[in-house]
Order: sequence, then structure tokens, then C-alpha cells
Amino acid sequence: MGVRPVRDAAPPGRAARRFGWTVSLLVGSIAAWSVPAPAAVAGPVWARLELVENTAEGPAFDRCQIEATLEGGRTTRWRVFYGEARTDPDSGWAAIRSASGCAQAGSERAAVTWTLRGSPYLLVDVALGQTTVSGREVLIEVAFSVQRLTGFAKGGAPAYETRTEKRTLRAPEGSSAVIPILVASQKETEEFRVRELVLKFRASAAGARPPVEYGEIAVAADVPRAEIFLDGGFVGRTSFEGPVPLGAVRVGEREVIVRDASGREARALARVEKGRRTSLSLALLKDAAASPDGLRPLGRNAQGAEELWREKDGAIMVRIPGGEFQMGSPEGQGDPPEYPQHTVRVGGFLMDKTEVTWGQYRRFATESGRPLPKPPLWGMPEALPASNITWDEAGAFCAWAGGRLPTEAEWERAARGDDSRQYPWGNNWDPWRCSTRDGGPHAPTPAGSYQDCVGPYGVLDLAGSVSESCSDWYGAYYASSENPTGPETGRTRVSRGGAWMHSSFSTRTASRQSVDPTWPDPMRGFRCVLDNRKGTGK
Repeated sequence: MGVRPVRDAAPPGRAARRFGWTVSLLVGSIAAWSVPAPAAVAGPVWARLELVENTAEGPAFDRCQIEATLEGGRTTRWRVFYGEARTDPDSGWAAIRSASGCAQAGSERAAVTWTLRGSPYLLVDVALGQTTVSGREVLIEVAFSVQRLTGFAKGGAPAYETRTEKRTLRAPEGSSAVIPILVASQKETEEFRVRELVLKFRASAAGARPPVEYGEIAVAADVPRAEIFLDGGFVGRTSFEGPVPLGAVRVGEREVIVRDASGREARALARVEKGRRTSLSLALLKDAAASPDGLRPLGRNAQGAEELWREKDGAIMVRIPGGEFQMGSPEGQGDPPEYPQHTVRVGGFLMDKTEVTWGQYRRFATESGRPLPKPPLWGMPEALPASNITWDEAGAFCAWAGGRLPTEAEWERAARGDDSRQYPWGNNWDPWRCSTRDGGPHAPTPAGSYQDCVGPYGVLDLAGSVSESCSDWYGAYYASSENPTGPETGRTRVSRGGAWMHSSFSTRTASRQSVDPTWPDPMRGFRCVLDNRKGTGK
């Protein structure tokens, strides 16, 4: 593991890339890391670590940073991660996103908790020990452990290869010491858009700490409620109401990414200057042509279904194909209200990809002159699913958007497809796919937060999050098998999908709940459907 001082933030030379992972801890010249004499024992030393990414597109930027005052005789431990990955049956692993994080670790075995959608792709543990000062250089004894994901075991546990080394780090005053930790393979570049990762160290005698300067970025996008990532870390969501300000952003080149509920991304580099605001406007719909009916085609999602953009409120809709499926549960499974399992045929339709959010509902209330409902205990953040809403209010929103509430049969068709699966993704319960009592954060989460809580056609959050109102009166299953709409009358309505406080049993695709339509339940929301605008959708 070599260390070499540099006079700028440039990553290591391109010639090193041909060696791949086997030399990702690149050895510099002996003069770059050997200890000159004489060396004086230092007092407290200030040190900063930055994870710098050189992207496949060319520019380099800081992913995360951490700093500390090093005391003589004490070991300071930092942990860094880069990338999130999931299991893939074909290639062993697939990237989720190129997130990153830097954190303090209390001890050699102490865990650092990050909120991740998958498993870290690269984990780096850094232990900084004895410090000395020689002339205009700070020397630090450093131990590195780099773990790189190689795949997943049969039970789903991530497997890593580990490389360790100890060196003396030399950090010249006014400059940096750079340690390459990853020279990307072709797959790593394709999955994460990364070319190289380096750790950049700065250090100085305590009291001579360089100032950190900050500015702001204001982020706008043509898609509301899209996730905003700053240098790979999640920092907020876009808004219908205007640019979203990001404060206290370190000066320099910063990468900003916005990502919608279907994973479409737009990215840009922002030059942040001290005390000034930089404005960015990113377009996710640049390839989507306007449509006279207010639905702009977006192409097909990862599940192969067509998606459209509803201009009225910024919803993404998914085209659900018509067809036959087995509705309900067979004898001996589920609850009696799910019997008998029977064949149902529905025509094609469009369904909202996520539940209707407070941002959408607030837009509806403003345009229609309706009062907002009483907020739930957790408030009305723009990206959270709208709840505390009666059945009539949900139906009024869908009519305003040009559609209606889904029938119970349509909801179940979108959730289980053609194969009678017990959960939207298959027959085996996975506690971390969705927000339910048996997994997830046990709290309300923004619509579309769980990309793996996905049905056969790409509709999200059909299990957990908030339960969802259907148009049907609740009752025993009915004789009609062609586009059934439920009983003609009743006292309660059907709710489907379960909520974040419900068990996995209640979030099955066949599970049914009876609810009072006049009660504004804080755990119940809704999504809309539109009649098929393109033939029958068969």
C-alpha cells in the first residue's frame, strides 16, 4: 500500500488502471513513504480523510469526508463505504446505487450503521496511530483494511475479499497524501460509473487546521419528489413548489443526481463557491413527448411494462395488461374471506406506480378548493403517502386526476400477475423488501422508498407502507368473473396491501380488510387507476 504526496486533488494516473484490483493499493516510491530523520514527536495533530471518486465520465469529486484530532498514544478509527449492491442470479451481484459514507468507528470490531438499501460494495477500515512531525510534514502510522464484495452466499449474506496493510503516511503541509483503493474493473465501471477511488489525507499540527468553506446549491427538476443525491449521499427530494436549497455544501466541484421512482437519473456537476448559491435544473423527462391526454410516455421499466407520466400531478403510471388470474386463496391458506379462489378476467388499465403523496394531494386541494384533512402525527411531508383521508376524498382526488379508485380485482391483478404469488415479488417473505411491522423502519416512509417492494409489472409498495382503498363494497366473493366490481351495496369498503404497522400475513396479495369508508384512517392511503388508453392492453 503506497502513499504519495500530491499538490492537487487529481486521482492517480491512468497507467495504473491496467493492473485492476490486484494493485488497487498502489505502491509509490520509497521516498514517498519512508520516514526521514530526524523526526520529532508531535503533540495533537489534526487529520482529515476524503473519499474521492474519479468517474467514468471524467470528473473527480469528493464523496464524503471525516476529520479528527489525533492524540498521542491513542488509535483513531474511521470506516468508509462505497456503493450498494444486491444479489443477482446471473452475475453474482448488481449495483443499486453509488452511495458512500465516512464515519467514526469506536473500536476495531465496532459496527457503523448506515441506512442502506443493499450491502456495501466496498468497505475500508482505517486505523491512525502514532503521529510525528518532521520539518513541514506530518507522519502518521496507518493500518488499512479494504473489503470488496465478491458475491452473495446462498442465504443472502454478502461475501468479501479482504486486503490489509500498514504504512507510514506522509502528509506535507499545504498538500495531500493520496492512497488509491480501487482501480475499477469493466463491470464496476458499468455498474457504478466509477473509474477509480482514492483516499485523500490532509494533516497539520493542532491549531493549524485549514478553514472549511461552504456555499449552497438550489436543485430544481421537472419531476417532483425525486430523490436528490449530493456526492452520492441522499440529501432530500425535489418539489413541485420550486428549487430545493441545500445548505452548508463544501466549496469545489460537487456531483448532484436526481432519481425518480423508476430509477431514471439526471446528473450534473455544480461548482460551489464560498458564501454563494449555485442553481441547478435537471431534466428527467427530456425524452418524453407531450401528449394531448396529459400522459407522456416514458418507455418500459425493468419489469417490461410501459410507464407514463401524468402531467396533472406528476404521478408515474404503469400499464397493467389484461388477462386471467387466480384471485383469492385456496382452502387451507389465508383467511376465510379470501375463499374460494376463483378465476377472474380483467381488461388492461393504468395504475399509479406509488401511493398518492401529500404533495399530489395538496396540489389537488389547492386547485379544487377543498380543505386539507387533519394531518397524521407524523405530519404532511410532500413525499409521504397521503393518509387520514376518507373514501370519498380519495375518490374525488382520482376523479380530479382523470381516473378512479381501483377495483379489488384490478388491485390484486397488479400485485400478483399471472402466477398467484403470495407477495408482489414472489412466494417467500423477505422482511427488508417493504415497510411493515415485520421489517423496515417501523415508521412512515416516502412513497417508492423500497425499490425491491415491487410487483410483477413494476408497481411499488403494494405490500406495507399504507393500506390502500379500493372501490368495492366489502363482502363475500361474487359470482362475476369478468371485470368484477364487487357487491352493489354494503356498509364497509375493501382495503388492500396492509400498512407499516401490519404483519407480513396482512400484506399478502390475497389479504382483504374491511374498513369504514367515512373514517379518516392515518394508516390508510390510496392510489388511482385510469381506464386503458391504448386498446385493451391484452
